[in-house]
Amino acid sequence: MKHFDMVAIGGGPAGSMAALTAAKLDLSVLLVERDPDIGIPVRCAEGVDVKGLSQFFQPDPKWISAEINSYYLVAPDGSKVKMLSGLDSGLILERSVFDRMIAHEAALNGARVMTGIEAVAMTEYTEGLRTVTLRSDEKEWDVRARVVIAADGVESRVARWAGLKTRVGLDDMETCAQMTLANIDIDQHAFSLYYSSKFAPEGYAWVFPKGRKIANVGLGISGNFAKQKTPVQRLEEFREHYFPETSIVSRTIGGIPCTGGIEKIYADGVMVCGDSAQMANPITGGGIINGMIAGQFAGETAAEVLSKGGAEEKRLRIYRKRCDDRFGKMNRRFYRIKESIITLSDNRLNEIAHKILETPVEKRTPIKVLRSALLKEPGLLRLLPKLLI
Repeated sequence: MKHFDMVAIGGGPAGSMAALTAAKLDLSVLLVERDPDIGIPVRCAEGVDVKGLSQFFQPDPKWISAEINSYYLVAPDGSKVKMLSGLDSGLILERSVFDRMIAHEAALNGARVMTGIEAVAMTEYTEGLRTVTLRSDEKEWDVRARVVIAADGVESRVARWAGLKTRVGLDDMETCAQMTLANIDIDQHAFSLYYSSKFAPEGYAWVFPKGRKIANVGLGISGNFAKQKTPVQRLEEFREHYFPETSIVSRTIGGIPCTGGIEKIYADGVMVCGDSAQMANPITGGGIINGMIAGQFAGETAAEVLSKGGAEEKRLRIYRKRCDDRFGKMNRRFYRIKESIITLSDNRLNEIAHKILETPVEKRTPIKVLRSALLKEPGLLRLLPKLLI
């Protein structure tokens, strides 16, 4: 079959949710993934909140590594602030299983799923169609789609082929490295975020438990600092400092654009989702749930506009509005806050930690932490009630 209502490019949570949603709404769908296996390699700390995930799927032990009920904020001097508030409950996923599950559901609902297939070109929108050129190890061929979903990750080419601006400045690109460490002695029901200019300038390091004495340990730094010392080098130093007796069982590298989102996420016959649209939270870098929300909105929007005609740009504006109302506006506010937080000195971070430690643990909230961090930024302080809402 070479004609589809939708071709979704990228088999991560965003692309697979778009395919699943559209297939459930009776569109003919093709989902293609460049890598041989959906969900591999894992370039993610794998944490999500239960409330966000439950919009789509009920948690299943098959793709859950750990359950989270608290977290720690660790200052440069090693002060650990335990937090109970601001997190209903969390999960650490097994992304290789979770991502495959979504694609499997899409296939069960009628989508055609193909792996090891790369999109190498896309034509202009002509007579209500985009033509996408696909390539495998053996051949190259064209498919036609009434709408294309660009969910091909940070390095998205599909969005650029559609004429959308996706360039990220060095200061907004968090370059990341992660290890899975074994024999690590941590709280198995809490994740930790470490702030230090020594190990993660204009970023942070993380420890996400994944079961008995195993965890994802990584860090992200502003691209401005990557030339001085790579994230891989900094992560090795971080491990040696905090977890010297651990074993490294896997490694990965990647990048997270923390821009608050690209200016335009649609064009004639194209909608952009997930990391391709830079939808990660600019403060935390978390993007799984936002990507899935956008994927669902893209699938619903495609079904809606195609039932009335074509997927011209003017018809797809509703997709941007839905994303904006759900998380886009909030991400842009978070970006403004991020710009102030990343420049805090280690001394200031230590002061904030010591102040929060004076508060009983049950009364510590993310808003109190942010208020302390933004004490000299009254304009941003006024944003906090909106973020709470």
